[in-house]
Amino acid sequence: MFWQPFRDPVLGCSSFLLGDDVTGSGLVVDALGSVGHETYILAAQEAGLAIEFVVETHVHADHASAAASLAHALGLPVTLSHRAKASFPANPVQDGAEIALGSVVVTVWETPGHTPDSLSLIVRDRTRSDDPWLVMTGDSLFVGDVGRPDLVDADPDLIRRAAHDQYASVRRLMTLPDFTELHPAHYGSSPCGGLFMSKKPESTIGYERRSNRMLAINNADEFATLQLNLLKPPPADAVRLRRLNLGETSVDDTGTSAASTSTLADTLLWTQRGVRDDDAICS
Repeated sequence: MFWQPFRDPVLGCSSFLLGDDVTGSGLVVDALGSVGHETYILAAQEAGLAIEFVVETHVHADHASAAASLAHALGLPVTLSHRAKASFPANPVQDGAEIALGSVVVTVWETPGHTPDSLSLIVRDRTRSDDPWLVMTGDSLFVGDVGRPDLVDADPDLIRRAAHDQYASVRRLMTLPDFTELHPAHYGSSPCGGLFMSKKPESTIGYERRSNRMLAINNADEFATLQLNLLKPPPADAVRLRRLNLGETSVDDTGTSAASTSTLADTLLWTQRGVRDDDAICS
C-alpha cells in the first residue's frame, strides 16, 4: 500500500493520498485548497498511481476544500456521504460501502456528530491481513479530542443532539482493534475540536482508548455537557466555507471558475491517463 499525508500546519489540516502499488489505483481524501489540486495529481504521478476516487470525510467549515476542483480536473465525481447535498457531480455513499483499489480496500462508516454527513474510512491491505491497518476519522475522532458538534446548526437542542450522535460515533470507532492507526483530518491549531486536541497529527485507537479524556466518559449526557462547555471559538466564515465546499459558489481553490480547468491540470490529466502530449494535441 502506498500512503502519503499532506498537511497545512497553519490551519491544522491533514489530507491523504493512498493507493495499491500493484494495480496503480489511487484515492485522495480531504484534499486541501491550500495545497492545491495539482499537487495531488503530481504526487500520484510520482508514485505511479492514477487517482480514481476523490473522497471527502464531510463538508468542511474551516477551510476551502480542493476536492471539487481535483475531481473536476480528473473527470471524476466527489465521493461523499449521501447526506451531503452537493451542487457538483457526486458519488454518494452509505454505511458499509467499499472502495476497492485492488488489494487495498476502504470501508465506509457513517460517523455523524461533527456533521450529519461525517464519514470514517477504514483501510485494509489484504496482501498483509484482513485486519484494519488504519482509519481516517475526518472530524469525528481526533488525537486527544473529538469533533465539535455546533458548526451545522445554531439551535441548542440540535447541537446537543449532534453531541449525542458524536458520542455514539466515537464509541463505534472504539470497536476497532487497538493497533489500528488513527489519522484524523485535523490537529493542533484547528478550531474543529475542543481544548484537548493534540499537536500530534496521528495516533492509534489503542492509545486514544487509554488516553483520550473524552473517551473516558461512559455517559452520553455527560459527554455532551463537557463537549459543549469546552467549545473553542468557531471557525471564521464557517457558513460561507460550508457553502463553498458544497459547490454553491463557483470558485475553486485557485480562485478560478470550477467550470474552467487550468492548462497545467489538463496536461496532468492527459499524462495520468497514459496519453502523450502530442496525442492530446492531435485529438
